[in-house]
Amino acid sequence: MEDVMNPSVLTLGQGAIKVATVGDSLTYGYGLENRQHDAYPSVLLEMLGTHYQVSNYGMSGRSLLSTSDYPYLKEKNAQESLKSDADIVIVMIGSNDSRPAYWNREQFVREYRELARAYQNMASQPDVYLVAPPYVPTSRFGLNNSIVRDELQQIVKATAVELGLHFVNLYPITEGHMEYYSDGLHLTPLGNRMIAQEIFSGLMG
Repeated sequence: MEDVMNPSVLTLGQGAIKVATVGDSLTYGYGLENRQHDAYPSVLLEMLGTHYQVSNYGMSGRSLLSTSDYPYLKEKNAQESLKSDADIVIVMIGSNDSRPAYWNREQFVREYRELARAYQNMASQPDVYLVAPPYVPTSRFGLNNSIVRDELQQIVKATAVELGLHFVNLYPITEGHMEYYSDGLHLTPLGNRMIAQEIFSGLMG
């Protein structure tokens, strides 16, 4: 049984074009019975086809902010993603940073820019996609949807524009869609398929 808090990287597909998916439990596929099949990176591979290989570097409970309890960049998966030879990097992080005890807008803007630049400057010179995370339907896990709605969308987009990176926004397509959620935060197979479709459209755009 895999350690959910410290998972190994899941790589699927054998194509020449390598995709690294970076983020928290929404990338990892927390709560899914079959995350190898239903997590959004796996669904994305299905859409992309045989010329691609997708690696899931997601880790549940991780935040961007270095002052949070579980900063993503301190983890082995994050360091492996930065050393990978990915052609495409998809970054979706920030939901866990919306906890009132963590949130610091100025620090988030600064550290998010640093994160984006780190992926932009990888040796493999990947195309980087910055993804604004989806709607948070309840405060059950301590997350604050108003920060996700009013701040994260703008920060992620502004960073993408500033650095010349791609931007995908999952908030509008998930807001109010309770059928996409299993527990008030994490996504069902349908929810994962919907965000994979939006990211796929961004990649193909």
